[in-house]
Amino acid sequence: MTDAAPTARPRTRAPRTSPERRRAQIVEAAIAVFGQQGYRQGSLKAVADEVGLTIQGLLHYFPTKEQLLLATLEQRNALTQAKLDEAIAAEGALGACRFVLRRNRDDPGFMRLFVTLAAEATDPEHPAHEYFLRRYETTHARFAEHLRSEVARGRIAAGVEPEAAAASLIALMDGLQLQALHRPAMDLLDVFEQATRHLRTDL
Repeated sequence: MTDAAPTARPRTRAPRTSPERRRAQIVEAAIAVFGQQGYRQGSLKAVADEVGLTIQGLLHYFPTKEQLLLATLEQRNALTQAKLDEAIAAEGALGACRFVLRRNRDDPGFMRLFVTLAAEATDPEHPAHEYFLRRYETTHARFAEHLRSEVARGRIAAGVEPEAAAASLIALMDGLQLQALHRPAMDLLDVFEQATRHLRTDL
């Protein structure tokens, strides 16, 4: 009498990644690749390698490199817009600045992506040029509007010119993020507070 051969165990398939999850993984990989290498130097192959896909597999989710780039920017905005609106409502324009700086400080990969693309996209031929043009125009208009209201309510120092102050705040935030990437030990929030003391009435 011989022993019966052991019954082979049926193979179990690894759970498939949902399309939504895969798109999110690709976007996160693109943030890292474009942030480190820039959009023009960063390749789709590098992004695909990060998530274990072929280029053809990646193109199934994002048919062009330009679409992938814009998805990284639009998704980030969508994820944080509600919190940004809350910060503006609670603390005004300065609170919104603090929120953005804190968010980007805690996510240096995205901060690097933003700084790199903002510089690259000054070229009118860059695929993100229109995005950044609209973004700066919209941000400036919103900041100026909130500053104007806050001056009238006494939350921002009297005599502040909202249009000029809005442009200065945007320039300060962009410059601080660039410096923070070069000088990680710098406390960009503390520097921001010191640089905007003249705008506040609660000190």
